[in-house]
Amino acid sequence: MELERSIDISRRQSKEHMCRITDLQDEVRHREHHISDLDQEVQHLHENINALTKELEFKGKEILRIRSDSNQQMRLHEQDLNKRLEKELDVMTADHLREKNIMRADFNKTNELLKEVNAALQVSLEEMEEKYLMRESKPEDIQMIAELKAMLTERDQVIKKLMEDNKFYQLELVNRETNFNKVFNSSPTVGVINPLMKQKKKNDKSPTNRFVSVPNLSALESGGVGNGHPNRLDPIPNSPVHDIEFNSSKPLPQPVPPKEPKTFLRYH
Repeated sequence: MELERSIDISRRQSKEHMCRITDLQDEVRHREHHISDLDQEVQHLHENINALTKELEFKGKEILRIRSDSNQQMRLHEQDLNKRLEKELDVMTADHLREKNIMRADFNKTNELLKEVNAALQVSLEEMEEKYLMRESKPEDIQMIAELKAMLTERDQVIKKLMEDNKFYQLELVNRETNFNKVFNSSPTVGVINPLMKQKKKNDKSPTNRFVSVPNLSALESGGVGNGHPNRLDPIPNSPVHDIEFNSSKPLPQPVPPKEPKTFLRYH
């Protein structure tokens, strides 16, 4: 019974083991199948990687080609632009030179024209100056010149009359002084006091002359101004000195100033 019991136990265990083995085998097959799937997937991924690598290399080559093409196109475009700019610059330089020459020619023509106009104006100015210098006098200018000449003539007459009056008064003054000297003394001693003369000593009783004589009016008398000469001036009319008989005890009257002062014409 123990043997049978043990055999049963062993059988059950073997069954369990077999079930377990079967499960493990199933699991192994499942794992193998999964592994095969993973291998296929890995292989597929490797293929994709290779394809992508090839495509990447192709894209890189294409990018390099495109870059080289773009660089070449840019160089060609830059060359075209430079050539175009050079042409435009040459055209603009030619236009500028042409306009400059045209402006210079216009300036020279204008300058020549201005010189001609200036010469014509100069000639016209000279003619106008000559006409102005040779112009006829205006009536008002002639009238003004006549008035100025008349005024100058009148002023010359006034000046001449004043000079004659001055000479007359000077001669009358000499005549009066001569008459006065003749009334009081025929040969008066005329002199001036000399304060620089040294005083004589007190014990010197000899008379001293304190005056220094100067020339008298004898030259004037000999020249025709003295008394009794036929060329002697007549006395001033209405003069109190000549109308009234001279009195030695009465002083000479003071000269009366003129009531109306002399006026001189002045042109404004």
